[in-house]
Order: sequence, then structure tokens, then C-alpha cells
Amino acid sequence: MIKPKISVIMSVYNGEKYLREAIESVLTQTFTDFEFIIVNDGSTDGSLETIQSYDDERIRIVNNQKNIGLTRSLNKALEVVKGEYVARQDADDISLPGRFEEQIKYFEEHPEVALLGTSVYIIDEDGRVIGKNIAVPDPTNTLRRRNPFTHGTVMFRREIVDKLGGYNELLKYSQDYELWLRVAKYYEVRNLTAILYKLRYHGESIWCKNTEQAALYSLLAVKIARGSLDKGMLRDLESRGVELSHSYLTKSERIKLYKTVARTYIRNNNVKLAREAYRKILSLGSLDFESLAYILLSQLIRCIHGRWYKVHSILKSVLKSILRWFERSSL
Repeated sequence: MIKPKISVIMSVYNGEKYLREAIESVLTQTFTDFEFIIVNDGSTDGSLETIQSYDDERIRIVNNQKNIGLTRSLNKALEVVKGEYVARQDADDISLPGRFEEQIKYFEEHPEVALLGTSVYIIDEDGRVIGKNIAVPDPTNTLRRRNPFTHGTVMFRREIVDKLGGYNELLKYSQDYELWLRVAKYYEVRNLTAILYKLRYHGESIWCKNTEQAALYSLLAVKIARGSLDKGMLRDLESRGVELSHSYLTKSERIKLYKTVARTYIRNNNVKLAREAYRKILSLGSLDFESLAYILLSQLIRCIHGRWYKVHSILKSVLKSILRWFERSSL
């Protein structure tokens, strides 16, 4: 193949259920000058057979004999890409047909931008749209507070990420967030407000199965970016796993961790686990108004099954109004 404009990279581990939809969403893009690197990360289901069923010269398969994880698999893909740009795609999500075309157009009009995400529809296991997330166009000022990019939507200039060393293999999760923080330290990063991707929420996704661990890695990504990662913590992270890093977190970092966990459970309509996360905040001796309010509210609305996420959105507005009232009263 002549050097393509885009290299699409996707890692698959036992993702047979949604894999065909993901692959076809890439192959049917209106922008066709790309190669598609698919890493089969030691799958034990029919994922490899699904990939091999496609007769498309743009597909290149990297087959891991054993599972090595998303971070290392993505770096393996980056080692073989040929394109000027790299686009991510997750194996359970869907890129809308004009995604690549819109992102390349933006890059060509904005040569100062190194990394570009998009807004997303949120879909359930059956592909039904259950929400949307309109991304902040310029997330520079909020980047260290939260990850403003959906990993699967991101496209970046390959030369820049090569220069920065790719994904940090210390991080099992939030490897994308840590990389975006490094990119943003030296280059411009942006999001398109256009919805060009469908992000699937399902019980097997990382943020559903490993919510607290994923949130902990997200905190570590910020500490790495700030250069504030304690050497002892770094050694523990390398040799014994991320859970031991709890002892290195400040009280405010633990509160932030459990709030991230609680809000994730709320998005996944798991009121019980959200309540437990908020209780952990209170157990730290923090008189946190948000935690108290959610614990009380969750007890009162048990009868409103399946509508917790909507209630959460309404409650956020109410809480902001109440907090502003407290601030004015204290003046």
C-alpha cells in the first residue's frame, strides 16, 4: 500500500459481540485513504475469525499470542503505522461515516492543532441512542481536572506522538488521558462539537467493570503530568499494582476519586454503588454537601427505577443554585 493519510488503530480482546459493527463503521467512511491496524490481543472468542473474514487490503492484523492489555497493544500498533495521522477506534463503538473526512479537514485548516476529538452519541448494548456528550471545543483550561476526550474519537499527528513516546505502559487504564496531557503540554488540542461517533455503554466496558481502578489510574495520569508522582508510589505502581497507590493520595485526591466513581455509577444507573462511593467520602471525615444530598435523594427515589441519570442532571442544577446561595449568605 502507498503511504496512507490515516492509520486507524484498534485493539480487540474478546470483543466479538460488537466487533463487526465497529469494523464496518471504519470501512464505510467517506474518507477512504487509510490503513486499518487491528490488534487481536489474545482473544479466546471468535474475534480473530471475525477480523479475518474481511477481504479488504486496508486491513492489517497484528495477532498477540497472549493478552498483553490495551496500552501495550496500542503501542504495538503505533510501531507499524504508516499514516501521517493516527485515528483511534474502539472495538465496541461506531464511527459515523463522515468522521475521518471532518477531522482531516479541520487538521488541514488548523496546522497548529496536534490532537482532535469529537462529540458523541451514547448508545446502549442494542445500539439505541440514550444520550449525547457535546465536547468542549477548546479543553485546554479544564484538561487537568478531567479527561475531555472520548478515546475512540481521537485523531492525532503521528510524528508528534512518536516524539513523545506513545502511550505510557505503566497505566493499565487512562493511558489515553496521560498521553493527551503530555501532548497538550507542548501543542494545541481541540474537539469538534459535531457528533461523529457512537460510544457504547455496556456491562463489559472498562468503566463499568473496573470503575474504581479506572478512576484511580485517571488520578495517577494527572499526577504523572504534574511531575508529582512520589518515587515510592512509582515503584509500587510498577511492581505491585495500582491499588497500593491509595496510601499516597491526599484527602482531597481521595474525595475526587470517589466522586468520579460515584458519578460513573450514576451514569450507569447503579444507584446502590453510587451511594456507597459517596459514603466513602463521608467516612473520610469530609462534610461534603453533594455526598449528603445524593445519599438522601437516592433513598427517596428508589421508586423511580431507570431514571436516576435524569435525576442526577436535575440535581446538579439544584445543587449549584443552593451552593451559590450559601456563598452569598456567607459574605
